[in-house]
Amino acid sequence: MMRNYIVWLGLFWMVLSVEAQSKYQRAEELYEKAQQEYRTRNYHEALDLVNQSMQLAPTADAAYLSGLVHEAMGRDLRAVSSYEATLKLDPRYDEAIFQKAIIYLNYGDPAQAHADLSVLINTEGITQTRGVYFQLDPSGQEQNQILSVNNLRSKLFHYRGQASEKMGEYDEALADYNEALMVDTLATYLISRALLHEKMDNQAGALADLKLAITLDRGNQLAWYNLALLDPSVVLPDDLLEDESFGPTLSLLASRAMSEGNYILAKKYFDKSIQNDDADALSYINRGRILLKMNQFVLARADFNHAKALEPERIEIYYLIGNSFFYEKQFERAAAYYNQYLTADPTNGMVWYNGAMSYLELDNKEEACHYLQRANTLGMLQAEKVLKKYCR
Repeated sequence: MMRNYIVWLGLFWMVLSVEAQSKYQRAEELYEKAQQEYRTRNYHEALDLVNQSMQLAPTADAAYLSGLVHEAMGRDLRAVSSYEATLKLDPRYDEAIFQKAIIYLNYGDPAQAHADLSVLINTEGITQTRGVYFQLDPSGQEQNQILSVNNLRSKLFHYRGQASEKMGEYDEALADYNEALMVDTLATYLISRALLHEKMDNQAGALADLKLAITLDRGNQLAWYNLALLDPSVVLPDDLLEDESFGPTLSLLASRAMSEGNYILAKKYFDKSIQNDDADALSYINRGRILLKMNQFVLARADFNHAKALEPERIEIYYLIGNSFFYEKQFERAAAYYNQYLTADPTNGMVWYNGAMSYLELDNKEEACHYLQRANTLGMLQAEKVLKKYCR
């Protein structure tokens, strides 16, 4: 009797062992399928599979993959929960610490990000990738690159520097940027250090870093943009004018050239900005202003009308078109556009004054005096002198 019991108990445990083994095997299969779906960006399918895997047998790898999937789907706070779950299963899962640190950095908790990144920086001997950290190529032209924390050491210092900077700890941030650059001399790190130098009133250091960044990466739009902000003498090389990513830099340089009265250079930059990019209404308006200065009134109106088609609510377009007709001595058409503007905004004394000048040219003294009176009321000093001359 006892012998039969022992045999039965042995069979029972054997069945349990087989079932457990089968369950873990099935969980691993689901996890591997979830990995494949994640790699091909089928995030809903990946999440469903990894959840099934976790229900069968929770593992740190599966919890971490769940975090990556949630993050890829834009659910960053849910991703943090998954990374925390990963660390409960394996407190030394460094990739999970890294991922949640970056989320904390982006979501306004730099102190927690700093603490997490410090844990990773102070960890010695990280030699393997247990997680599935992927660096995706945004253009989709290259294969996804598998990374681990051990080949992200320079990034750890760079991100911790950003956390320190956000906390106002500039000296500590500078030390971390220096460490990052000692590991890898990258344009991105130089730009970060340059912007920090500028905050610390070290313009010479900022300019040196930005120029070195451009030496390393000649087509770096962010480096050129910040260099243009700091150095008024910057001129963008002609070959970079064709680069579509340089739209913001071109607009900045164009606006600066326009304010300095260098209309030919300003038009050159705006031409390229509009040609290379899906230009906004302001780009067309600013180029139109330049064309007015260059007495190219028809082309200026074409730009103003293009801007009006893009953003009909920008009412300044009406008085700019009015100005183009005024300079061409088409005073009746100029007055019509000024009136369209004043219907929407009757508080602009300059437009009342321009309207008055149009009516004086049309020999309509009554309307001119009315417009001059409104302009004078709104503070246009010129209007008072003209009122005394024509409207006694």
